[in-house]
Amino acid sequence: MAAIVAWGPALADPKVVRALGEDLPQPGALFEDVRAMKLAPGRRIVCESDTDKPSLANPGQMKPQRSRGADHVRRCSVFADDGGDSWRQAGVATVFGEARLWLIFIEHGAQGRYRLAQLSLWAKAGEWDKAAGLLGALLGEPSTRASRFLGWQDEQHETLMFIDEKHPDEFAVAIGDIRLRKLMKSPGTAIRE
Repeated sequence: MAAIVAWGPALADPKVVRALGEDLPQPGALFEDVRAMKLAPGRRIVCESDTDKPSLANPGQMKPQRSRGADHVRRCSVFADDGGDSWRQAGVATVFGEARLWLIFIEHGAQGRYRLAQLSLWAKAGEWDKAAGLLGALLGEPSTRASRFLGWQDEQHETLMFIDEKHPDEFAVAIGDIRLRKLMKSPGTAIRE
């Protein structure tokens, strides 16, 4: 008699994601569930694969990627109606103020379901110490430390905190499901416009 083991994506420690923002989605969550997340009025999640995208102030932000494996990856972010004829990228509530949220989903399994492989929050650089202190209190000492970069990793998820030199006014916190991210065939999934 053979044992059947169901494999599913590990969810990042819920307390870490919840500590960053009460309504943030967990890595490993289904695409449909994340699309239904609670947002401020007038905001919605827009994905590069959406056929009904609103008119965006910066259409390049949601231009489909043409890298290897792009057909199996969906990039999304939160946008708000600017009151005119276009939508602009908008933030979500986090412990360090409003931050832009980027989501990367990967197709997983034979049914073609998409799961959240990584979420990234982009916040004001002045909140770096607060975010680093919070993550350090929850995750312990970073396993990787460099100037403008901190990283924590266990067997299920990776949490990175960094400042992109092109955008020194902001920092990012990226939390990813390691197994789902390995399914992405294309390296370089950093999202920044």
